[in-house]
Amino acid sequence: MYKEIAIRKKVSTIFIILIMLSISIVVSDVISTLTYDEYEVGRYLGIIVSILALIFSINQVEKCKIKYKYSIIVDEFIIHRVKGNKHEVMECVKVKDIQCIKKAGKSKAFLDTVSSKVYGCLNFDKDLYFCKYNDGRVNRSFYFEASHRLINRLHLTKDKEQMKNAG
Repeated sequence: MYKEIAIRKKVSTIFIILIMLSISIVVSDVISTLTYDEYEVGRYLGIIVSILALIFSINQVEKCKIKYKYSIIVDEFIIHRVKGNKHEVMECVKVKDIQCIKKAGKSKAFLDTVSSKVYGCLNFDKDLYFCKYNDGRVNRSFYFEASHRLINRLHLTKDKEQMKNAG
């Protein structure tokens, strides 16, 4: 059995919120002078920009509360999403069904979120990995943020399963 937890760094979240608030202040100042006939369009657009910045900030704070726990138990790779006391199993994959695990770029994962799931906090200091597996019917894939130690354990477990099935 092996497990590790991925937690979003609070410093990066604060940094992202500060950048977003700075951009929204500049945009609000620029559009505040806009008028259309006698209507003060800029004033309403400024309110909309402020509301969007607030929603984005709340979203970032909520993402800070989410942790991902990766576990290898016997021959299964399990990913839990943890928020407070609530645990939810996101993926439960037999290690023998994994077709590939490879390092991926964060920008590719961000663009690929439509077809694949991302189970990680997208920290800048951790590597992001792509996992492709067959669930018996179709090929599925997801991204996850893991240490080299977890990846080595997955490869070791997969090799043991292959040797057990071959012998």
